[in-house]
Amino acid sequence: MVFAGSSTLLFGCVLLLTGAVDRGIAPVEVGLTQLEPSSFKVEIEQQGIVEPYQSTEVESACYWTTTILSIVPEGTWVQKGDVVCVFDAADVEAYARSREILLIKYRSRLDNALHDQEMRKTTNERRLQAAEYAVEVNSQNLLEYTNGTFPQQMEKMEQNLSMLSQQLQLTDDSVRQTEQLWVMGLVGRREMQSDAFKLLEAEEKHSQLETSLRMLTGFTNERSTLRLEYKKRDAERELVRTTISNGLASTKASLTTLSYERTLRIYERYYRRAIDSIKACTLRAPCDGQVMHGNSWYLKSRGITQVEEGARVRYRQKTFEIPDHGRFKVSVPLPESLIYKVRQDMPVTVKVPGNDDVQINGRISTISKYPRIRSSYTPGLKDYWIEVELLPTDDQRDLLIPKADVMVNIVLSESDDVLQIPRDAVTGIAGHNFVYVFNGRELLPRKVELGEANEQSVRVTGGLSVGEQLVTAMTSQHQAALRETLATDLNESE
Repeated sequence: MVFAGSSTLLFGCVLLLTGAVDRGIAPVEVGLTQLEPSSFKVEIEQQGIVEPYQSTEVESACYWTTTILSIVPEGTWVQKGDVVCVFDAADVEAYARSREILLIKYRSRLDNALHDQEMRKTTNERRLQAAEYAVEVNSQNLLEYTNGTFPQQMEKMEQNLSMLSQQLQLTDDSVRQTEQLWVMGLVGRREMQSDAFKLLEAEEKHSQLETSLRMLTGFTNERSTLRLEYKKRDAERELVRTTISNGLASTKASLTTLSYERTLRIYERYYRRAIDSIKACTLRAPCDGQVMHGNSWYLKSRGITQVEEGARVRYRQKTFEIPDHGRFKVSVPLPESLIYKVRQDMPVTVKVPGNDDVQINGRISTISKYPRIRSSYTPGLKDYWIEVELLPTDDQRDLLIPKADVMVNIVLSESDDVLQIPRDAVTGIAGHNFVYVFNGRELLPRKVELGEANEQSVRVTGGLSVGEQLVTAMTSQHQAALRETLATDLNESE
């Protein structure tokens, strides 16, 4: 760290005794400075590296970690579309071929699954139509028997029963009449027996018909109705079973198709990624300009080169960049203890080695949000990295070379009309700061309050006044004697 300060100093050499301090010490020449207000400045000077302010970066778009087969030398001027870098695509090509075989396999499976799904759909429609037809037929049979067959049978049997009743009545009247004629001797026994047999036959028919009617109304009708209703309900249940079965079969076929479709999409995505990666193994220049390899300055300064022929490159790793040579920036590490003293757009100056008389103006454009460990050997030391945008003139721009080292000067604080004294003029004893002033006759110790300091000077905030004579140079013998006397006085006062 380098500090600088400026003040108006009046030097004089006087021959004097060390006064009340120690009369036994020989006279000594001391340097005196008359205190006057001056400008006080605290600044830091750090080494940085010149980089393009904006660059068109090209990253590896290959999803595989691959090897650089060839890359144009750094600094080569290229035109848009020129091949800059070529990766080894052998592993990616082998992977693409294996994915292509799987694609053919699963496309065939998907076609078969789609065909089975269509066949299942046709089969389900046919089964559903047959079940619906069975429900409709059994419903019509029940309705036909209830509203047609059974009433028709009842009506016919009742009509026959009525006719038989009339016929039975006529036969009975005929038998009575024949019996009267037989009693009178007008007819023979054979005729009377014949009429009696006809009456018995008519009564038998009437009795059978009544029995059939009772069977129809009491048993046959209920049994037929139950049988037809059961067939109807069974057909309806079969329709429900068919609907559920069709749904399950359709769902299974759809799931099989979806499974193959999803697997096919996954393999297609892998295949497309492999094809894209093969294309990405050839990197071309996105614009005209000078090629700069994508090596980290931080790692390269430690002997680590990330981008070179034979090096391994991962996905999204910066391979090269084509900078804009119209604007430049400088990356500078700043100790974390000083981070609160800098701000955005703060002005800075830059010096190019070999051209110390030229100062290039700049401004702080970016301040990192988090510190970075300076070294693995010193984990307690951290730096905030800041970026300084350079604002060179046309003549100064020719001095800037990318990746070149420069010295950056940042003024951390600056005050006007303040008192400042040399750091060597301050003596520290028992946690207090003292200086020696000359009152015209002898040296007197003076306790002072100090503020900011740079490499040469320290700011005085209290204890001294303008115009006083400050002792700035004495021999080490007299300095030791003054410290001893001052320490004795401090002990007695305590």
